[in-house]
Amino acid sequence: MKYSLPLLLSLATQLLFAQERTPAIAKVHYEFKHVNDSTQRDQFIRDETVVYLNQQASYYTSYSSKRMQDEVKKQMEGPSFDGTLNITTRSTPSSSSYLLDANQNKMTEVVSVASDNFAIPQVYPIQDWEILGDRKEIGGYNCQNAKTTFKGRTYIAWFTTELPFSYGPWKLHGLPGLILDARDTKNEVIFAYAGFDKIEDGKTSVALPQNAIVSTAEEVKKVQEAFKANPQAYMQAQSGKNRTISVGSSGNMVAVRSSSGSGGGSPAGALDPSKIKSFNISRDDKYKPSKVTNNPIELTP
Repeated sequence: MKYSLPLLLSLATQLLFAQERTPAIAKVHYEFKHVNDSTQRDQFIRDETVVYLNQQASYYTSYSSKRMQDEVKKQMEGPSFDGTLNITTRSTPSSSSYLLDANQNKMTEVVSVASDNFAIPQVYPIQDWEILGDRKEIGGYNCQNAKTTFKGRTYIAWFTTELPFSYGPWKLHGLPGLILDARDTKNEVIFAYAGFDKIEDGKTSVALPQNAIVSTAEEVKKVQEAFKANPQAYMQAQSGKNRTISVGSSGNMVAVRSSSGSGGGSPAGALDPSKIKSFNISRDDKYKPSKVTNNPIELTP
């Protein structure tokens, strides 16, 4: 593991991303679809995503890993659990999350590698919206449409002023109400509304994961390559003595990780590995996304 251990130790010595952790007051769910392979449009990537938000900021991230974590916990706590964990994947959790802070005009991308989180400061995205005149109801909310061109795609978004948050899925934001649905004009990138919930627990934050390490895109790329080359060696090189089992958001896997806090409103649950004897990981037969990506979400820099 000589190729990655010095890099990991270097990253580990950096200060964690210091920030104010403001409570989330709501979250909105989306069904995300991406036709990543233009030659196989019926084999698209699918993910369940969520935005945690308040008036100051929003945090967009995959929710599929949380669903998988809940399923693992349910199995392990069941009376019939015999040590064999059966996991069926029905989505492709994104490895990137995004924190937008409108007050400070800041965006941070969080890249997950296994169960490590790396925070990369990015240029704050700006969209020039044209508000259109069409109206329709989505999820019981009165919505109006708007159009913008962003990263090489033209998006039509439906927003509601009944939910006065100037945010939406992914990097889309800046309308006078919450974006409930957004899709490009070719229907290759779709964020479809899947639910809105108030959050009143006072514990969920709109913030980066607590264990996120400030990094750069170049450094994270090296870490991703090290993990891809030898996932087991990468895990063993991580620091920390308290080891747990957690379903990570980088691909469909069950990852050994060191215990640590997690932010962004979606804490990663920890499970006792001593109870697990074996894994059976399979993909739902109905979900067959293309392994080729020739049609990225962002067509231009």
